[in-house]
Amino acid sequence: MKRTLLFIGLVLVLTAAIFAQNTTLPRLAVVEFSTNISSEKVKADATAVRDLVESHMVQTRKYMMVTRNEIDQLIANQRIQMSEITSTENIKKLELANISYLVTGSVNAMGNDYSVTVRVLDVSTGQFSHSESDFMGSAGRDLFNGIGALMTKFTSGMTAQGDRVTQTGQTYKVGDFGPAGGYIFYDKGVFSNGWRYLEAAPIETESYAQWGAYQHDVAGTRWDVGFGKRNTEIILERLRQLGETGCAAQLCASLNFNGHSDWFLPSKNELDLMYKNLKQKGLGDFGGSDNDWYWSSSQTDSERAWFQDLFGGTPERLDKNASSVSVRAVRAF
Repeated sequence: MKRTLLFIGLVLVLTAAIFAQNTTLPRLAVVEFSTNISSEKVKADATAVRDLVESHMVQTRKYMMVTRNEIDQLIANQRIQMSEITSTENIKKLELANISYLVTGSVNAMGNDYSVTVRVLDVSTGQFSHSESDFMGSAGRDLFNGIGALMTKFTSGMTAQGDRVTQTGQTYKVGDFGPAGGYIFYDKGVFSNGWRYLEAAPIETESYAQWGAYQHDVAGTRWDVGFGKRNTEIILERLRQLGETGCAAQLCASLNFNGHSDWFLPSKNELDLMYKNLKQKGLGDFGGSDNDWYWSSSQTDSERAWFQDLFGGTPERLDKNASSVSVRAVRAF
């Protein structure tokens, strides 16, 4: 009898310990992958990719997985738009649902093959902390093997501490091509606050626009490296209040390129790094003397904002209603 009670007590202690350990794991959900073609095959393959990605995330044993039914219902009930998943409103909804990480991505048809991107959103920072992309065949076995290789890269270097998981993954150096196909122009050396690298969007995404909010103050923007994203959020809210559209920050925030939609308008000092680390080295396909002015997200006053002459390298102030200024988005990861 004593042995039985002792055994039962030991089982209860072990069960409690295991449960306590599991409850400290961060909750992760894998959501639907976007596609560039609405054919039944591509949509079915995107669903299969989601299944495979979910299986690989389970195998890491670093997360408490959210069931598919639970996350799909949350997205539907809370009207969460995946194209705007990093918005303040959507992040708050995910936090209230106790979701720490969200894995999403894209399955884009390119001829008979697929370009697949997988990325993870760190809800605590509101930023995508890691992303991997690869090109693979669309046949069943090719797709299965391709996702296996992609997820091996995606989960490598994943370290857990407490209820947080850090993905070191692939390393880059300034001048390398980044996950979105643009050039890396800054490496702060360590992964912190949801990012380590800054990547400039490729030339084909470039456009012209006004800064917006002319004769209206946009309080809170800064010059510093690492504040372009926050500057952009501040500008977007002010433009929304003013009812303005088609402005530089809005073009960056609405960009969806190579499966990445986390772009923003660079701060003054970030733009200067683009000049020093890309333009001066002949990288990035920045404009010549005819279209070499680029907007930053740093305001000067109610009428002017900082831009940089990427031909001569000089930062200057310019009226925010100037429309012939180039816009080049960047992203942090």
